[in-house]
Amino acid sequence: MINIQDIIPFMKDGWVAMDEDGGWNWWERKPELKYDYYWWAPTGYVCCLSDGFDIAPADDWTKSLIKVGGK
Repeated sequence: MINIQDIIPFMKDGWVAMDEDGGWNWWERKPELKYDYYWWAPTGYVCCLSDGFDIAPADDWTKSLIKVGGK
């Protein structure tokens, strides 16, 4: 398993977070927590990182949102 912090330096600017089911995703725009079950962004591209990487789970998925790059 890889830590999400280990792959963040190689990502495009955006946001990453883990859903309740343990899947990590990347969003182009900042997502919001919906229905205490998943992260959701109204527009922009999203990519499931867990499809390509075996990423270690966060201790608390509701606090897993991380800004990638940018200022």
